[in-house]
Amino acid sequence: MTHLQAAPGGRDFSLLIRPDCSLSVVAAWLMFGVFLVVAFGIGVYMVMLGAWPVLPFLGLELGLLAVAFFVVQKRARFFDLLESEGDELRLRQRNQKGDKEQRFHRYWAQVRVADGPYWYPSKLLVGSHGEFTEIGAALTEEDRLKTAKQLRGLLRA
Repeated sequence: MTHLQAAPGGRDFSLLIRPDCSLSVVAAWLMFGVFLVVAFGIGVYMVMLGAWPVLPFLGLELGLLAVAFFVVQKRARFFDLLESEGDELRLRQRNQKGDKEQRFHRYWAQVRVADGPYWYPSKLLVGSHGEFTEIGAALTEEDRLKTAKQLRGLLRA
């Protein structure tokens, strides 16, 4: 998901790229609570029937579900933020490797789309002087190409 804000003059802009995540933290807790209540009900019923060995597997299932929700919520905090102010282009990224910030001179900044081998998706690269950084890894191929075209136009302004 991209969010582009450009100043009226068209020179300064801010581009925020985030992965799509329709599940909020509150909704994730509510869904996990529903699964927990249902699993607890099933566990009590199985114990009443004498099938107590089901309980460890129910616990394992809930543990894996909790890990899955945690990973999804952690990934929702990743972003790529590209800001242009005057002659400076600043790239801030947060991903699984941590936070990273780079600065480029706007005049030398380039936007490239590198084709992936075979069926792999392309990569949207921003950089200058031979040092390029991938942005928009969470975008679809169509959105990646559209974003590259928009960025090229904004950098020429």
